[in-house]
Amino acid sequence: MRVIIDCDPGNAIPASDVDDGLALGLALASPAVTLEAVTVVAGNTPRDVGVAVARDLLARAGAGHVPVFAGAAAPLVEDPAPWRADLDGARDTDRARELWKDVTP
Repeated sequence: MRVIIDCDPGNAIPASDVDDGLALGLALASPAVTLEAVTVVAGNTPRDVGVAVARDLLARAGAGHVPVFAGAAAPLVEDPAPWRADLDGARDTDRARELWKDVTP
């Protein structure tokens, strides 16, 4: 199956989640999937950071040949959910470090 994944990868970026990196890894590991391209939009991380993260993840997985395209730099509609402000507000701040204080590398 030929697949294009649209995502907002933030792996290794403070206060970002890993779901998109996991999706890329699972797609690459599946013999049933041919990853044709990755498109990156703004989400939990700024779009340009996500593009760099996607390229890095693909290169580390031996799939640097998969093209990565920059999509929307901002959402069409902002998410009004109150948890959004807490998640996005924690990025690259003391609050983000506080979230990880008990995690051993």
